[in-house]
Amino acid sequence: MNTILIRFSDIVRAVLSAIVAGALFLIVILVFYQVITRYFTGAATPELAEIARFLFIWLVFSGSAWLIGKGDLIAIDFFSYRMRPGMKRALLVFIDLCTAALLIALLIYSEKLLDVVAIKRAPATGIPYGWVYMALPFFCVTGLWFTFERLVLTRLFTLRSSETSRGI
Repeated sequence: MNTILIRFSDIVRAVLSAIVAGALFLIVILVFYQVITRYFTGAATPELAEIARFLFIWLVFSGSAWLIGKGDLIAIDFFSYRMRPGMKRALLVFIDLCTAALLIALLIYSEKLLDVVAIKRAPATGIPYGWVYMALPFFCVTGLWFTFERLVLTRLFTLRSSETSRGI
C-alpha cells in the first residue's frame, strides 16, 4: 500500500513540476514577445496578455500544490525545534489537519466560483473562465492528496522511536 501511495504521489509531483515549469516558460516567452512587439510596432497583443494571465493563475496554484507535496509551502519551525519528538509529531499532525480543513473550505468555495463563471468567456481569446478557475479545485484536490500522504506515511501511522526500540 505504501509503495503504491509513494509512486502515485511521485507521479503527481512530476506532473505538477512539469506544469509549473511549462507555465513559467510560456509566460516568459509570451511577455517577452509582447514587449518586443510593443516596442517595435506599438501594437498591443491582448490575446497573449490574457493567456499569460491565465497561465500565471495555473502557475500559482500548481506551484502551491507542488510545495504542499514537498512539505515546503508552510514552514514555520521556530517552536518545533524546541519540542520533544512526541509533541513535535502532534504539532505536525495538527498543522496537517488545519491545512486539510483550509483546503476543504477552498474546495467548497471553488464549486461556487465555478458556478458563477460557468457561462463566461474571456474577451480576447474566448477561453471559458471555467477552464481558468479549475486551477483552484485542482490545487485543493492535489493538496489534500499530499496532506493525506504525509499523514499516512510519516505522521499518524508511524511508531515512535521508543516504541520501536521496545519491539512494540
